[in-house]
Amino acid sequence: MKKIYALLFVSLLLFIGYSCEDGSLSHGDVYIPDPVEESDEDDGFATEPTTTSVVRMSIGEGHQHQMIDGFGCGFAEWSHRIWNNNHRDAVMADLFGDNGLKLNIFRGEVFPHYQDDVTGEIEFGMDRNFNLPADEPKYMNNYWFKYHGAECAEQVQLGQMWLVDYLSRKHKSMKYMFSVWSPPKKWKDKDSNSGGSLKAIHYEDYANYLIDFVKEYEKKFGINIYGLSPTNEPDNTFTAWSTCKWTPEQLADFSHNTFRKSLDAAGYNDKKIIMGECSSWWKASYSSFLTASNQFFKKCLESEASLANDNVIAAGHGYSMSNLDNILPFDEAVNANIPVWMTENCDNLKRSEDWNDAMKWARNFHYYLAQANVNAYIWWAGARPCSTTGENLIQLEEAIPGTTYYRVPRYYTYGQFTRFIEAGSHRVDVEAIPSEENQFPAELLMSAYVKDNTYTIVLVNSSEKESFSTLVEIEGKSFQNMIAYTSSEDVKWQRKKFNPSLSGLRSITVPKLSVVTVTGKIKDIAAE
Repeated sequence: MKKIYALLFVSLLLFIGYSCEDGSLSHGDVYIPDPVEESDEDDGFATEPTTTSVVRMSIGEGHQHQMIDGFGCGFAEWSHRIWNNNHRDAVMADLFGDNGLKLNIFRGEVFPHYQDDVTGEIEFGMDRNFNLPADEPKYMNNYWFKYHGAECAEQVQLGQMWLVDYLSRKHKSMKYMFSVWSPPKKWKDKDSNSGGSLKAIHYEDYANYLIDFVKEYEKKFGINIYGLSPTNEPDNTFTAWSTCKWTPEQLADFSHNTFRKSLDAAGYNDKKIIMGECSSWWKASYSSFLTASNQFFKKCLESEASLANDNVIAAGHGYSMSNLDNILPFDEAVNANIPVWMTENCDNLKRSEDWNDAMKWARNFHYYLAQANVNAYIWWAGARPCSTTGENLIQLEEAIPGTTYYRVPRYYTYGQFTRFIEAGSHRVDVEAIPSEENQFPAELLMSAYVKDNTYTIVLVNSSEKESFSTLVEIEGKSFQNMIAYTSSEDVKWQRKKFNPSLSGLRSITVPKLSVVTVTGKIKDIAAE
């Protein structure tokens, strides 16, 4: 016991002798190691794998498919809710930042309420102050007041301006697209933002209106608008929100004979015309009144074959596509070398925030990329409050101003694609080769992508019972390094490095009900 007391006494003297006057330890007397930076490069050897099954990429001639333009999300008429959330900067970082989803496509709206409902004049209002606090008293005290005849319209317009300003300052390579739910109602055959059609005598007015919008936004924010969609869901005029009916023949006529010519005359030859955006992708399974996007665009081309030379993008939405086998390519667009974008998708029928929902969407992302061969995928609402539908990736508080937010699980499975598949990548072939000893789950889905010497493989394992280990190879080449990121119910974007064994083999483990993204560099691709 005396020895213990003696040791305590000596320790106390040492502490007093080496402490500062305020009782704290001197910085010079404390060893603080420098933070360790995680390196992606190989730094050793792994044990020899026991698995004999293989996931093999092939990137040579005949194995390359569509180029990826990117991934994004929309805001449109929900722009005000993120603008009026106290954490709006953090939410935007979660969607577009390097530590978030790294989205590179922004989908906004050319609003119908730019038209003053009293005077009929078009007012973009670009000189208004949008850099207001989220709890700006003017709006908190009377949030639902009407502007140009529409509730919250001023907040929506200012919110979109704030969003574009934020992105223009932080993300210079952003692709901006804007869709139109309804043209100004004064040019329609129905004096309403909902329903009706654009009168043909106003096609030129409408084209000039869209060009004026481009000029105003590009001048204000110093951006380059990538593309414009003259109509969102031209088949769906049975809803309460803003709509406008277009037939394929009408849209083809306007796009080729008026809009493309007006854009070119204004010096906007580079602007894409995004066409279609019907409610359903392949089959309008939930309503006989709706047109499938692939059929709509096919009829556009049949009506005006010259659209293939008009710098257009074929687009569709993916609502009520419960049968994944119906997520198929737009053959006519592909044959005409026209890019195909999925520009709006979510669960508009029910809300779920569990991991099964996240895995459901992982399968959806896979099918659009690997079966429908889309060049881009855009989620509907990046962030908004939802109570009964699964429209968002980030849930915002319903209260105004919003003081909280959280990421919904599908945010993470979307990120398994968006964070690692770079714009400019090409999808390439990948196959699962089982061995007699090591089989793959029947539910496994795989896709692979290459840009320069960077490779990415996304494995979606929907099996509720089977995890597995597998070798990973690339035909005719070798990997310089390999990092895997895993999301499951237990972990999100968990990083792990996989060094080669002494014999040069690399193996990974894929848990059940998970998405694993494997990425890294290919060795000596430039020299070969």
